Amino acid sequence: RGIATGTPSTSTGNEAAGTATEAANIVTQPAELYRQAVIYATYELGLGRVDYLNEEFDEARKHFGNALAATLGSVPVIGKLGQMRRYRTAARTSLADIALREGRFAEAVKLYGEAAKGAKDDGRLDLMWPAQRGTGRSLWSQAAHETEATRAAKLREDALVQYREALASIEAIRQGSLHADEARTTFLATTKDVFDEASGALAEMALLSANANATNAAPLAGMALQYAAEAFRIVEGGRARSLLDLLNEGGASITEGVPADLLKRKQENQEQQEAIAAQLNGIQMAGDGAASKSPDQLESELNRLQTEFDSLENQIRAASPRYAALTATQPLTLAEIQQQVLDEGTALLEYSLGAEHSYLWAVTRGGVNLYKLPARSALEGQVAALRDHIIPKQLRRSLTNITAETNDAQRGLSLDTTTPAPTPSAKTPGAKAQLAKRSSGRTPAAKTPAAKTPPAKAPAPTPLPTPITPASPSNVYSAAAVEFYKTAVAPAASVTGERRLLIVADGALNYVPFEALVTSAEGADYGSLPYLINRNEIVYAPSASVIAAVRQQAGAAASAGRDLLLVADPVFNASDTRARGGADAQEGSEAARGLALASAVSDIAEESAPGAEAGGGGAQIARLPGTRAEAQGIAQLARGANRQADIWLDLDASEANIETRDLKRYRVVHVATHGILDAERPQFTGLVLSLVGNKDNDGFLRTDEVFNLRLGSPLVMLSACETGLGKEKRGEGIIGLTRAFMYAGAPTVGVSLWSVADRSTAELMTDFYRRLLMKEGTSATAAMRDAQRAMIAGKKYSAPFFWSPFVLVGDWR
Repeated sequence: RGIATGTPSTSTGNEAAGTATEAANIVTQPAELYRQAVIYATYELGLGRVDYLNEEFDEARKHFGNALAATLGSVPVIGKLGQMRRYRTAARTSLADIALREGRFAEAVKLYGEAAKGAKDDGRLDLMWPAQRGTGRSLWSQAAHETEATRAAKLREDALVQYREALASIEAIRQGSLHADEARTTFLATTKDVFDEASGALAEMALLSANANATNAAPLAGMALQYAAEAFRIVEGGRARSLLDLLNEGGASITEGVPADLLKRKQENQEQQEAIAAQLNGIQMAGDGAASKSPDQLESELNRLQTEFDSLENQIRAASPRYAALTATQPLTLAEIQQQVLDEGTALLEYSLGAEHSYLWAVTRGGVNLYKLPARSALEGQVAALRDHIIPKQLRRSLTNITAETNDAQRGLSLDTTTPAPTPSAKTPGAKAQLAKRSSGRTPAAKTPAAKTPPAKAPAPTPLPTPITPASPSNVYSAAAVEFYKTAVAPAASVTGERRLLIVADGALNYVPFEALVTSAEGADYGSLPYLINRNEIVYAPSASVIAAVRQQAGAAASAGRDLLLVADPVFNASDTRARGGADAQEGSEAARGLALASAVSDIAEESAPGAEAGGGGAQIARLPGTRAEAQGIAQLARGANRQADIWLDLDASEANIETRDLKRYRVVHVATHGILDAERPQFTGLVLSLVGNKDNDGFLRTDEVFNLRLGSPLVMLSACETGLGKEKRGEGIIGLTRAFMYAGAPTVGVSLWSVADRSTAELMTDFYRRLLMKEGTSATAAMRDAQRAMIAGKKYSAPFFWSPFVLVGDWR
């Protein structure tokens, strides 16, 4: 009945099996029967997931039971096929998830065991990890309620075994295969849960094994060190996996260094897999060539293609070591980090945020310490409070706020709301989003030429708000900065001392400039606060293992020259006088062009402004004239240091130039334009270059496109990035962008965490390059630290809002 009609019932499990049998008499073709069964199982599992997330466990149990009963093989043909095996495993695992949430740990272990056995019997080893993870979590929870110490210890060790097996299963999933995508979208748990829970359990074991009364300054040893080292390796592996997930979500195609014929064969293989999967899932009917194939024949063909895909991936990795390093990277051990990454003057602070507890590894060449920190939510609250005080509400640059004049023109994007425009869709070219220009210190009303709308009246000048003026009391900011310092850094202060700090952050911590943390509530104003930057030089990394990888890559690359490339002041508006007919070259562009930029702008908006909602106004991207002067000033400094500086301005500041011209000879690549760190959809993170005159691209250089750039081994500086406040929960945006430039060849990347004032930025960057270029051998991190401290001492721009958003990611040498 329901299966045949596509409107499944919500009957009991036994009735569901009977309904499936009855449907077999209605639908005679196996392929059609299979498609209808997929509809039924999908429906019941979907309803079960909704009820589970709403904590309606009785209803969820009913739906999962229905899905299980209908996939147990009582209907001829369909029970043995791949989708049914997947749904069967998902139903069993989800029933166990309910038992776990209800605190019935022993029953949960039993149900997870049945799910794992079923997956093994069905030949779907790639679907075992959720059951293994669930078993581990159940045993760990059971241990927490066990009063007998020996029994509790045994349960914890058994839990670790299950977590290790779950991680092994995840790594066995063939990267990029359809099975891998199925596993990521079928279960209530995610692979990130496995990495987080496994590393957290091992960290707890390390702390339990250490003497509870020992001083925190004592390095770990024995079993405590072994557990901590294993937990650390899992955290590092999870960061690599998150990056791959980011690339997969964005549909990234990493092509640089990979033979074209292998890429073509891989693409064709994927297209064939997708076509067969669509037939099996009932998304599309088979074409003439496949009309005679039964579902089990299609399943066999899909398995053959997936095996072939594995072989192609192995060939690509063998042909391109850089591709292999990215897609099949193995994280370094703690001992390898100590020997290959750290020096005597550098300490690693690596964070892992968890739902119940977070953890901090403090690593030097001489030892390892581990600290338990508050839960993710508590740390996120402190981060939000700190950023609230660094960037007062009056100066936040949410993309949907109309740009207001201030005493110091601010870099940042804005939306014009004077002319409604359709929300971007497949038929709405992003290139139609009209662009506004602005001049330093003054914002003209944005215009939409096509609509002939009168310009809106410019808002009245707004003075710099009191909270960030250098002479104002800084006790409110100081309190928030001290609180976060005491939580996240102070526990390891006795270990790190005055060493350089290599920060590997997690989640929202990626958007905190640790330099601006305050070590004590001293100081009468912003210029006299005891900032962490005064005690420690600070550098950041996506993971500790990445530092070793970029050093190896830089060592293998041809030595970069001494030249500088400065990209600044792109043309964002077709009506800009600098366009010189460039808009005509845009004619005939694809309808979907620019949608990534429009989506990114929408994603990182903090709050909706009139016209910014569905059906509201289009993106109005402001010109950054201050970047022109900045680039020219840096070029003058370079010439004074006997270095060549090439400047790409206006239409030359284009995506096409970045992607096609030879960049390998540059020692420094400085890009001063809008950058978007999209925490909502990190795959839409990128740099906004000239949006006029593009023939083969949209002017928005996305993270996946950065991976395919051909750099030498330059310092890359991105001086005008923007992130949406209030949505920085994950951190993958900044991780993906900086890691992309590293993959392309840059060992060190400078990025700003919020849009900043033009004049203070120009002053900071000029001083930074003066220190970097004039004294041979000066590192970028040392030059940036000295320039920031000089700005603090100068009082005028001593508030962290002006100097602290600029951070350096990568190798400090």
